[in-house]
Amino acid sequence: MQTLQDLITAFRLYAVCESCQRVAALDLPRLVETEGGNYRIDRLRMRLFCQECRTRSQALRIVYVGVQGRASGFHYARKTQAPTESQ
Repeated sequence: MQTLQDLITAFRLYAVCESCQRVAALDLPRLVETEGGNYRIDRLRMRLFCQECRTRSQALRIVYVGVQGRASGFHYARKTQAPTESQ
C-alpha cells in the first residue's frame, strides 16, 4: 500500500468531489506532519469530505510533479450532461 511518505518528494494530492466536481489540493507535507509518513493513502481516501456540497467522496488524484514541482499531465474534466431530445 502507498503511504504519504511514498509521495512526498515528487507528487501532489488532489481531492475530487464526484458530486459537485470541486477539486482541492491537499497539503501533503502537513498531512505527513499530522498523520505520519506511514499513513496509508487508502485510509486517506475514506476521510475525504467536500466542504462545498457536504458529501463524501473517495476520488483522490495523485499527480506526479517531479523534482521541480510542475504538474505533468493532470487534467480533470467535469462530467457533461447528454443533450435531451428537445435540444
